[in-house]
Amino acid sequence: MEDYALIIVPLTCGLLAQFVKFIIFSLKHGLDWRFLLEYGHMPSSHTAMMSALICSIAYRDGVESSAFAVALIITVLVVSDAMRLRMYIGSYGRTLNNLLDHLRIEEDQDSYKLKERVGHRPMEILAGIFLGTFCSMVLNRLIDLLAF
Repeated sequence: MEDYALIIVPLTCGLLAQFVKFIIFSLKHGLDWRFLLEYGHMPSSHTAMMSALICSIAYRDGVESSAFAVALIITVLVVSDAMRLRMYIGSYGRTLNNLLDHLRIEEDQDSYKLKERVGHRPMEILAGIFLGTFCSMVLNRLIDLLAF
C-alpha cells in the first residue's frame, strides 16, 4: 500500500473535502444529491487534493525532489484556476442569466440558467489547504504504521 500512497492519499483527501462540502451545503440548504458533484463552496476539494499531494511527496520523497517541484507548480495553477478563472466564469454566468431574465423569455427559466457560483473564495481555498494538509499527514502516518 505504501507504493500507492501518492495516489491513495490525495484522492482520499479530495473525496473527503467533497463530502464535507456536501454536508455543509445540506445543512444550510437541505439535502440535494446533485450537489455531491458540484464545483465551488467550502472547502475546495481541488485545493485539498493538491495540498495532500504536495504534503505526501514532501513526506515520502522530500522537498528537494523533482516531484515536489512539479507538484508545487501544478498546485499553484490549480488553485489560481479555482479562485480566479472560475470566478470569472461565474460572473459571466450571472451576466448572461441577468440578460436572459431581462429578455423575459417565457420558457422554463431554470432550463437555461447558468451556474453562477463556480469558483472559490480565499477562505474556501484556505480550508482546502488545511483539510488536505491535515488529512495527508494523518493518512501517510497511518499507511506507514500499517505497512509494518
